[in-house]
Amino acid sequence: MPGDPAVPHLPAPRWARIAMSPTEPKPSLEEVARRLVEAGRHGALGTLDERGGPFVSLAAYATDAEGRPVMLLSRLAEHTKNLARSPEASLLVTEALAPEPLAAARVTLVGAVRAATASERAELEPRYLARHPDAAAWVGFADFAFFVLEVRASRVVEGFGRMKWIEAPK
Repeated sequence: MPGDPAVPHLPAPRWARIAMSPTEPKPSLEEVARRLVEAGRHGALGTLDERGGPFVSLAAYATDAEGRPVMLLSRLAEHTKNLARSPEASLLVTEALAPEPLAAARVTLVGAVRAATASERAELEPRYLARHPDAAAWVGFADFAFFVLEVRASRVVEGFGRMKWIEAPK
C-alpha cells in the first residue's frame, strides 16, 4: 500500500522514468514490450499439460539477436515434456520489482517453442550465460537444451487502461 512504512518504496525502472519525463513522449506500446523483454531475466512460462489444460512454471530466459526469448530447459522438467506434446506456449514478463504489480507494465508473448538448432547454439549459449552465469554449471548436461519462443503475437499492458495486442511481423 502506498505510504505504508512496512513496504519500501521502489523507484520506477530507468526506462519508465525516462518515459514519464515531461519533455519526452511516452514510448509506444511496441517499445514498452521490447524493453520489458530485453530487460527481463525470468518469466511465467505457460504450456499445455497432458490433458490440454494450462500449466504455468517459472523459466529463466535471455534473448537472441532478434529479440526472441531463449530458454535453457531440462527435458526432465514438466514444461519441457508439455512442449514436446504441443509447442504452443506463452511467456509473461513483468516489470521487475514494481511496487503495485497490477499497475506495472507487462507483456505476454504468445507463440510456439522450438528446439534451437546445433548451429544456433553457438550464438545462444554465450548470450544466455551472460544473463545467467550460474547456468554454466548445467549447460553441458545431456538433458538440457536451448529452446526459442517464436512469437506470433504479444499482449502488452502498461498500467491501467493502456494496452494492446501486437502481431509479430511476418
